[in-house]
Amino acid sequence: MAGLDGAVSIVRDEWGIPHVRATTAHDAFFGQGFVHAADRLGQLEYDRRRAYGRWAEVAGPSAVAFDAFTRRCGLRAAAKREYDALDAEGRAVLDAYAEGVNAYLELGRPLPTDLALAAVTPEPWSPWDSNGVFLVRHVVFANWQKKLWRWRVVQTMGVDALAALERDDRPVPLVVPPGAVEAPYCLDPDHCVVPGVGFDDGGSNAWALSGARTASGRPLLAGDPHRTVEVPGVYVQNHLACGEFDAIGLAFAGVPGLPHFGHNGSVAWAVTNAYGDYQDLYVELLEAEIAPDRAEVIGVRGGDDVTVSCYETAHGPVVFGDPGSGQVLAMQSTALVQPSSGLGVVAPMLRARTVAELRDVMRDWVDPVNNFVSADVSGSIAYQTVGMIPQRSVANAWGPVPGWNGEHEWGEPLPYDALPSCVNPERGAIVTANQRIVSDAYPHHLSDGYSRPDRAERIWSRLDALDAATADDMAAIHRDVVSLRAPLWVARLRALAPSDTIERAALALLGDWDGTMRADSGAAAVVMVVRDAVCRRLVHVPGLAELREPYLGEPPGAFVPPTLRLWPALSPLLALDDTRFLPAGETWTDVLAAALSDGVALLRTRFGDDPSTWRWGALHTSAPTHPLSGLHPEWTGRLDAPPVEMAGEWDTVFASSHAAGIGFGVTGASVARYVFDLADWDASRWIVPLGAHGDSASPHFADQRAQWAAGELVPMRYSWDGIDAHASARTELTPGQPPSG
Repeated sequence: MAGLDGAVSIVRDEWGIPHVRATTAHDAFFGQGFVHAADRLGQLEYDRRRAYGRWAEVAGPSAVAFDAFTRRCGLRAAAKREYDALDAEGRAVLDAYAEGVNAYLELGRPLPTDLALAAVTPEPWSPWDSNGVFLVRHVVFANWQKKLWRWRVVQTMGVDALAALERDDRPVPLVVPPGAVEAPYCLDPDHCVVPGVGFDDGGSNAWALSGARTASGRPLLAGDPHRTVEVPGVYVQNHLACGEFDAIGLAFAGVPGLPHFGHNGSVAWAVTNAYGDYQDLYVELLEAEIAPDRAEVIGVRGGDDVTVSCYETAHGPVVFGDPGSGQVLAMQSTALVQPSSGLGVVAPMLRARTVAELRDVMRDWVDPVNNFVSADVSGSIAYQTVGMIPQRSVANAWGPVPGWNGEHEWGEPLPYDALPSCVNPERGAIVTANQRIVSDAYPHHLSDGYSRPDRAERIWSRLDALDAATADDMAAIHRDVVSLRAPLWVARLRALAPSDTIERAALALLGDWDGTMRADSGAAAVVMVVRDAVCRRLVHVPGLAELREPYLGEPPGAFVPPTLRLWPALSPLLALDDTRFLPAGETWTDVLAAALSDGVALLRTRFGDDPSTWRWGALHTSAPTHPLSGLHPEWTGRLDAPPVEMAGEWDTVFASSHAAGIGFGVTGASVARYVFDLADWDASRWIVPLGAHGDSASPHFADQRAQWAAGELVPMRYSWDGIDAHASARTELTPGQPPSG
């Protein structure tokens, strides 16, 4: 091993999770790069190629659209600019990580199964590749998709229709001050300034409980990020120790440190998406014969090369539309406007010792904008919105705005000290579940695209019932599958007249159902298939029917079909008896009766005529596939995770969404769960959907899967005595010597 300051020990626990122990911070990040390459080499290659618009070289024609999108965004150049903008320590972290990746590559070990099948040997890792991976993971994570959707809805159905789709019917428990309640949210259509030109369906949970509310007298911090369930999983369980820090948590493959979830023995941290408004779309008018600023060539496996014409405007790259038409959409995003120094926090946050120190470190975070929750061993809990939100007209937040009149330009970002925050709130708890952060009294615009309040409401309900909480209690909240929307649907369905004995038996299942979305529940299956049938029925009404294909230039992988946009709107529409999206001449009773017949027919086809045998989990399975599986059918099964049944639904704390109107298989869920116990770090626990290793041939590829599906957690080994006692493998990296173990 060349480039090491001293020896590095890598100990894997019984789950194959790597615990890296070094003398210097350089060697700790070197070791992290080494284990990421050893465990997730195919994933590193996948994300780097997607960032730089080179995935079609492996995957073929189906990947061209996303490659073209990232080429237009200029992510490769942005990644290099971000690296150059970091201070010396920030660059040193990325340098050390890259050295570790390349040290593994230089060993010439056999390729993992996915790369071997694709016959791809990774090129050396550059330090700025980590910036590229972080960029591609978040360029479709923010709000441009929602703004593009709003623009298209207004074009086809009008401003009032969009406002109705994004209206809610339930009060919102705010993040700051914790537990305060705001009236139901309603989008203001007066902010739409481009005639003819909400809520998000995903989310995450994170909550902190003060020591006054726990059995130990020290805080508990828990939560779970929700994303698309992937193969391999997006997060890597890591432990990094050296003379400066001893930290454990979840990392992105390809990115050093633990920027989202972790603790260092003194302070713990966690994030959820704050849905901050930091991406804008501008309608730009171009000369018909304008030449592109650059042309990039995409290599395509099994096909001809594709040339992508890339245009730049004063508001960022042109990403959608046909420049030949003279009107296009450009995207302005904080990560693309100026070099981001966000990854410069990686090392300092591992050294922080209190929530106050950690808050100061996070001043330099840029994007994504996050809800940042923290707790320290002195007993403090804290909340801070982190990230850069530019100040500009509220119209920018609503949808695309004119780029030619100068009325919607970005000003300075909101000052960090003006962003919402709190420390040791009187209620003794902090809950973030992507809900609205502050009330209308807050003087600045943060966002208008939050998640529904259901998960936050359930978490508060569970926490309020605790006065001597333990880590077990936090894990139990993870497993909460109570649907707050179910009673509305049950009441309306039970008022229907069944058309036959099977429908009567199906409705009878709802009689004493308590709204828990258990995998073995027949009632849950009935309600969900009916809601889905309503969704499929409404998507064919004029206006919505025209939105079933991506906009010109919108990558299919980022496109959200209108059925998924409709799903979170259905319950408020039903509760408010709003009929504007129903087929002409029909009432909600008509639609529900037809949906009941459709849903029951589906269940009979799948499971037979005896409703007592119907089960939600039999429909609602998680079976994620590797990005190469669908492209090469002969590889299917060699790269994929085993299917598992799942409880829950979109709005339960135990979140597990499906592709509404398309299928009932789980598409999004918790991509990790964690409980940090600040009184006993070895009592902390965690889980990921698959396992620590990304190679399907590894025994640790999917060994956490059954526990994850059941809502269980596995030990988060922290003390080195405990790690050594449960070691399953050891590797020693020594300067000038080949690795042993």
